[in-house]
Amino acid sequence: MKAITQQELNNFVNHFEQVLKGAQLQEVLANDRGLALSFHNRTQFWLILDLVPNTPMMLVFENHCPFKKGPKPKPLGLFLNSNAKNLYVHDFKVLTEYGRVAVLTLANTTLKCELEIRLIPKQCNLIVRAQGKTIAWEKPLDLKEAPPVENPPEPRTLVELHEEWLSEQKHDKKPSLDPVVQWEKQKQKDLDKKRKALDEIQKQINAEKHLEWQEAGNFLVAHRTLEVPAHLEPFVNRRESINWNIENAFAKSKQLVAKKDGARERLEELIVEIAKLEKSQYREKQSVKPGLVDLMHKADARGRKFTLDSGALAYCGKSAADNLALLRQAKAWDYWLHLKDYPGAHAIIHRQRDQEISQAEIQEVASWVARESLSSKSLMVGQKVAVVMVECRFVRPIKGDKLGRVTYHSEKTFHFSLRQS
Repeated sequence: MKAITQQELNNFVNHFEQVLKGAQLQEVLANDRGLALSFHNRTQFWLILDLVPNTPMMLVFENHCPFKKGPKPKPLGLFLNSNAKNLYVHDFKVLTEYGRVAVLTLANTTLKCELEIRLIPKQCNLIVRAQGKTIAWEKPLDLKEAPPVENPPEPRTLVELHEEWLSEQKHDKKPSLDPVVQWEKQKQKDLDKKRKALDEIQKQINAEKHLEWQEAGNFLVAHRTLEVPAHLEPFVNRRESINWNIENAFAKSKQLVAKKDGARERLEELIVEIAKLEKSQYREKQSVKPGLVDLMHKADARGRKFTLDSGALAYCGKSAADNLALLRQAKAWDYWLHLKDYPGAHAIIHRQRDQEISQAEIQEVASWVARESLSSKSLMVGQKVAVVMVECRFVRPIKGDKLGRVTYHSEKTFHFSLRQS
């Protein structure tokens, strides 16, 4: 796939500036290729920043994200989570004087975060500035004025860009993301590390340092003086007595001999490990995940539960004590939901650690929380409600306060219109 052109970038920003204006950043996903930023503005939009060096691309998807979260966090992703989450899109523009460079500004009444998105082939980058700090995906290069382009190609439509990019993800397996290539690279790293350790252990075994300590001890015993030949000077401490030096010399010699015995054992183990690793071949992991435990039964709590389409389980306790018991049995990555700024029911979405919960399922549980929290007289179809959702790891009961009162942070806020139950 060809990289996005200047005209295509201009068309992209002109179109999505109004779409994303005022949208709130709610989630950041990062992997080896780049980032996906989730914005909510009446609906969910995913801004994809594919930072492949030769063919960088920027796209927007509605209500679904084709970009998967990587196994390890990225520093830039963590920085955005800390400094840009829950901010709103304030401005989106192209720095035409520098070519394929766009700036996305997020802000609220007190904070501001700027994302400089460079989509120049072989110079692609993402530079984030917030709170007086700057972090970049790659080491930034100085920007220069873009040279004029004669006879630019006919720009692709936004639909064509999406289709080309999705087709590439489906059929092309980038070497950097190919699990077999990744496994082979890790295997080579492990082999290099073990071979280096093998060399170091062999040197330790071949060393005769224990004999030098033994020689120093024998000399001190025979001559009863700290005046030793020059080659034995490193083994004598003149601030200590002759007897102390004698004991120390023989103790060091004995200690080094024992270390050699341990080194020989480790050497044999390393030889076996290296031989086994050299013969090893890639096998795709077939991990069978255990089923979800019933939190209601585990917590010995009363309440209601139902199963979501994804297989996750949603719980709502019958009382404050039941809700607290469910919270204490929930996993750190489970979701806790509550009506914003309004007393009422708590709900927990119990899920697998890496399981994604769709927007529709979140709305289903959020509506359930609203119906459990509000009186039947105040409930109306189409009524707008605000529900906060946060991972259970960020929820803490308030000690000494009324049962059921909690504190939380790192929440997401969702605004929904109640549906017919």
